[in-house]
Amino acid sequence: MRPLKLFALGAATALGLSAGANAKNYVVWGVGAKTCGAWTEARLTNKERAETFQSWVHAFMTGAAYGREGLDIRRDVKFEAEALTAWVDKYCEVNPLMTVERAAVALLDHIAGEPEAAKAAPN
Repeated sequence: MRPLKLFALGAATALGLSAGANAKNYVVWGVGAKTCGAWTEARLTNKERAETFQSWVHAFMTGAAYGREGLDIRRDVKFEAEALTAWVDKYCEVNPLMTVERAAVALLDHIAGEPEAAKAAPN
């Protein structure tokens, strides 16, 4: 799949996620539905596949930040895309059976300072 399609899918998914403050009913498209184990394997063995995963997470974060009231990712996030990826690397190392989407949600919650995020955040 082309990166632009992945971006669009990730953004659409994230916008669906953030439609309400605690929206839970949405469909996960693309590699976001894959496991963290698949993320880690791709990061270690397949640069092109890893970039697909990373693009999905970055698009998810963009869309979710756009739709999440009170979160200005440009102001609230003091790190670059590489730091987002590193955070997901750590999350996925600890939670290999979780989906990449859950890792992205945990990262978003961590950035937003959600209390539940502390439980999921990697050390």
